[in-house]
Amino acid sequence: MRLATALLALIALAACSSSTTTADVPATDVPGADVPADVPADVAPDAVDPWADATSYEPGVEKRGNVTVLRLKGTAYEMGKQHGQLMHDQLVIGGQYLDTDPTLSLLEPLAAGNGYLEDGTAQSYDDIREECRGIGEVMGAEGFTYDRCIALAWGDVMLENTGAGSIACSQFIATGKATGGGEMIHGRSLDWGKIDYLLEYPTVIVRHPTGKIPYVVVGFPGNVATYNGINAAGISCGSNQNSAIDSEMARSGRSEIQMMNEMLANATNLEQIKTFYATEERTVGNNIVFADGDHDAGAVFELTKYHMGVREIDDKGIVFVTNHYTVPEMIQYGVGDPEGASTKSRFMRLEELLLPDGKDTLYGTINLEKAVQVLRDRWNPYTQVMAPADQADDQGTISGNACVYSVVFAPKRRAFWLASGGQPIPMNPYQGFTLEELFGKTDAAAPDPVQVP
Repeated sequence: MRLATALLALIALAACSSSTTTADVPATDVPGADVPADVPADVAPDAVDPWADATSYEPGVEKRGNVTVLRLKGTAYEMGKQHGQLMHDQLVIGGQYLDTDPTLSLLEPLAAGNGYLEDGTAQSYDDIREECRGIGEVMGAEGFTYDRCIALAWGDVMLENTGAGSIACSQFIATGKATGGGEMIHGRSLDWGKIDYLLEYPTVIVRHPTGKIPYVVVGFPGNVATYNGINAAGISCGSNQNSAIDSEMARSGRSEIQMMNEMLANATNLEQIKTFYATEERTVGNNIVFADGDHDAGAVFELTKYHMGVREIDDKGIVFVTNHYTVPEMIQYGVGDPEGASTKSRFMRLEELLLPDGKDTLYGTINLEKAVQVLRDRWNPYTQVMAPADQADDQGTISGNACVYSVVFAPKRRAFWLASGGQPIPMNPYQGFTLEELFGKTDAAAPDPVQVP
């Protein structure tokens, strides 16, 4: 995702339109920046909570190398206040970064000027609004307000509706024969460009929402929606933005990124996720990946506002995706990418690496280390050129230098390995984490391996 292109589009939109909202819920019925602190937060959970003993931690912050581990627990509002208190200094810096960056400083005022903040407040899930309310109550006077939090959490809808420039995320799931009988592996790289704040403050956010499934997301201070995550039920997920034609997008509905948050907090299997995405009102174009480790299942959800195509793991034990539609009935709803475009070249390279008849296939041997090899791959199958390691921008390769997070999940094992730090991100070591130790279990074993060099 290249934000500069999107914000130029927002400028053009602001010049020719007034502030509107297409919310399904009246904005007066939901909490906003000026909601009093004594407004009730979440509804009390059911008396029986099957996940009550899944975590043993108290809210807090821990540093592991360059990665911050932020642990939150309670109602969404309580977690928001914890978020603001525990990450106070980082959120102050984040607010300053958003205020001073030549591109990102345009995001919030232009969002407000075009009604997107109203949309986000009216149509976000309660947990998103409530965590933002808690953060804003703690941090609002110091620059990280409720509005700023909502703007970030509604960003996928806003940027897609205004044109988001080039994007270069890649994901794959391998299991069964593809792994040679080994464990399910879910690899993903999130490409957002060079956003210094995200590179300097990679954050593993551990949440145990009251009455719901505890889960972990890889993100940044102030990140209340999900772009990459895994839950205690063995579900991992990641998003690859897609570009749908105008008639397949709208401003009314739910953010697909926020929908991932809902699934991490509530879903225990792929069938529940399929039902949810088929019935929940969507907004824009997206490719969302879910792996279900306990049931050896997984799928790519190719989404627009009005249509959905699902590609499940096939009999080869493989499914993968980049940033265009590939389900035959969905192709007509994409903007169309020429042969040689980055999304096409990366998809072709995944075919070469992951399919049994691929030119450089790893099929039958795909494990954690081979997944890292895929995420580090810099070969462009169209140009037949290896992208230089110091190339500043994407060269149509899986390991683009604009990657901000690269992760390998082992969902059945409830573990993941994260590369972060300086770009190119995938060339850094992948640091291991397990949910047991993140959830504060005293007898939790260390990740195996602790690191992939």
